[in-house]
Amino acid sequence: MGQDNTQVTTPSEASWLWTIWQSLDERSRDMLTRREKGQTQEEIGDVYDLSRQRVHQVLLTQEKALAQAADMFQSGWRQSVLEHMATAPVVSDGDLGGILVDPQGVARHALLRQLGLKEPTTWAGRVAGVWVKEPQALDRLLRQIVSQAPFRADELEQRATALGLPGTVSIEAIASHSKSPLTRGAGGHWLRRTAKNRDAAYLWLQDAGEPRRAEDISEAIEASGPRAVGEALRRDERFRQIRPEGTWSLVDWPLPQVTVHTNALDAMVEVLHGAGPLRKRELFARVMKEYPVGYTRLQQCMISDRIGLTRDGLIGLSEDGARPMEEREPPHPANIVVDASGKIIGVRLPVDRNVLRGSGIVVHSWLTWYMGMRLAPMSRIFTLSDGSGDLIVRRSTGTAQLSSLRVQVQSMGMADGCQMVVLLRLTGRSAAIRHVCREGDCAALPSD
Repeated sequence: MGQDNTQVTTPSEASWLWTIWQSLDERSRDMLTRREKGQTQEEIGDVYDLSRQRVHQVLLTQEKALAQAADMFQSGWRQSVLEHMATAPVVSDGDLGGILVDPQGVARHALLRQLGLKEPTTWAGRVAGVWVKEPQALDRLLRQIVSQAPFRADELEQRATALGLPGTVSIEAIASHSKSPLTRGAGGHWLRRTAKNRDAAYLWLQDAGEPRRAEDISEAIEASGPRAVGEALRRDERFRQIRPEGTWSLVDWPLPQVTVHTNALDAMVEVLHGAGPLRKRELFARVMKEYPVGYTRLQQCMISDRIGLTRDGLIGLSEDGARPMEEREPPHPANIVVDASGKIIGVRLPVDRNVLRGSGIVVHSWLTWYMGMRLAPMSRIFTLSDGSGDLIVRRSTGTAQLSSLRVQVQSMGMADGCQMVVLLRLTGRSAAIRHVCREGDCAALPSD
């Protein structure tokens, strides 16, 4: 390496940075030092009887003066820092300390800010001890790590190092923050917060090394039940189900007789793509060979907007011109009522563990049929009258569902075992939640 006078390796009061730091008046040095220690501009202003705006002006003026003096004493410092920043998106303060030697760091940090460098921000707030050109550079790297999840407890730092994060970044503390997209699962494994059960199932199946039933997976990862696990895995392309035994495997396992379909509708569409329009009986027979399910499930697929009737009465694909079939009126359940105007619907529902966990709430398909949602998929959005957000009503081929109401039921003090009513006003698309437990029979209140 060629000689570079800016690369000072031993802190010394005789260094050029010490010299220009001493050129500032004592008050300016103290104000910059206080800011470095985390005091706000208001707090600094209280010490010197200055307004916040005046403190801001003083700090900015003195940082500029410091940078101008640095240009006079050591003209190459800017280029040296920027060249070092070009080697990685996130650079530790310690690495830059070899260029701008300053044991306390106050003067160095002032010069770095004058270069436009910043301490990065993440979901955990500002991260000290590292510098970036763009405030979100570290956050982007962290989200790249999140995209690689799930991974085992000891892999987090390895992933961070592979992406070039300095060792001074406390990656575990950031990943453990309450706003982190990652969360810890059993064994300390790192899982995505929005896919916790699926990620946990993925790692558990990797350890198991062979297909397992949903009951086994649910118990191992402490999920809410095998049915919920099965529905979750069907929506995730990393898993596939082995029929007819119904066990679950990972898609990258070289297993014989594994269906490539994740649901009955996809299997039906694939059959129609290959064979063209078919009579209903023949279609169902072919689909069940590809994806063994019951007649009822195949009948539910018929209301999908991807399936329809041809002019000659065969079942075909909507994309080929077949006309989608609307659902016939299902039985009217007792827990759904409609007022005399026909414009307000009340749905009585229990508050259970799944509701409190934030899961979507399965409701009878009569609700979406009455609302005119005769094809699937389809959804409508209702604005909650308390201002807490939106309620989404969804229609799928198999069932109807309400979006999560966890925030609302918790804010109303409801507990597992309570009863609630969801009111849907079709005119104006608004919704409301009511706590309707009978007096003396409420799970949220202590019994006498």
